Amino acid sequence: MGRTLATFTQLIRQEIDSWRRYRRALRQEDQAVLDALFAAARRHSAAGAYLAREAPFEVMLMSMLLEEHKQLLALQQKVSDLEVRLLDHPTDGVAP
Repeated sequence: MGRTLATFTQLIRQEIDSWRRYRRALRQEDQAVLDALFAAARRHSAAGAYLAREAPFEVMLMSMLLEEHKQLLALQQKVSDLEVRLLDHPTDGVAP
């Protein structure tokens, strides 16, 4: 017997394809950013399949937000580490 429902990965692909005209209208650098956001959504397709929602866009947005927040936390940690290093060695400055 064949599948009657598309897999979550197929639903994500269809959703990304539905944004094709929007993507084409963006500047090239913005297209690359949008592509990265869509890649973030694809990285969490297993979790999205587990949730089993028919419309994937909410899951895609949450996946994108999750990846962006991970990057924010990593940057905050780097800034914090640099501040500690600067406080420990105030005359040395920040090494490259």
